[in-house]
Amino acid sequence: MLVVVVIVDQATKEAALRLFVEPWPLLPGVGLALSFNTGAAFSMGTSFTPFITAFAGAVVVAIAWFAGRAASVGWALVLGLVGGGAAGNLVDRLARPPGPGRGAVVDFVDVAWFAAFNLADAALTIGVAVAFVLSWRGQPVLIRSGGAAR
Repeated sequence: MLVVVVIVDQATKEAALRLFVEPWPLLPGVGLALSFNTGAAFSMGTSFTPFITAFAGAVVVAIAWFAGRAASVGWALVLGLVGGGAAGNLVDRLARPPGPGRGAVVDFVDVAWFAAFNLADAALTIGVAVAFVLSWRGQPVLIRSGGAAR
């Protein structure tokens, strides 16, 4: 799932860069328009881009490390969505201007009263929402090395 999220995210960002030179209104207050974010969610922390890049890299590595030990399909989905979302935006931070580790994330879904986002952001949000539900239901996250879930 992680790899699928990254591929689809990067493909949609490339399409957005080519297609949305001018904004495309969809509904009142909602449209497709390019924006670039060097910060975290809601453009917070724009001066901390290298730290955000390093943190995202650590998250992706940790998720990849634990993914094979997910205790259920639900938790595997969560790890894939959150890891894929973090990795999709990490690719932007590493490969896009103004330079490696400082790159701006491409956003293109613009909700005027809320925020601009991309598919990586949507995957992260959905993954976190599913994690809350699984946690609320008491579902164990990982399988212990002995085979028992915890």
